[in-house]
Amino acid sequence: MYIGDFIKEYREANGVSIEDFATKAGLTVTEIEALENNLQEDGTVIPVAMRQIKGIAAAISVPMPVVMAQIPSDQELVVHVVAESDQPHAK
Repeated sequence: MYIGDFIKEYREANGVSIEDFATKAGLTVTEIEALENNLQEDGTVIPVAMRQIKGIAAAISVPMPVVMAQIPSDQELVVHVVAESDQPHAK
């Protein structure tokens, strides 16, 4: 089961529209649709970003590790690292 299947099952079981889920997750409808489709245009599994996991966890009110546990080994997890120089407020 990919993260998109997890999202879709949750939405359907709880009567949540894709629009409402996206709003609660702080993500776009396009992002949720892409995740629910599971595959990219080239047929590879769509990667999921850490910020998306954070949003999904917030939308369903569970800790991030619960969502992360749903990610199978063949679904890439993307973590964006921001340089300290790009965060002047962090100094």
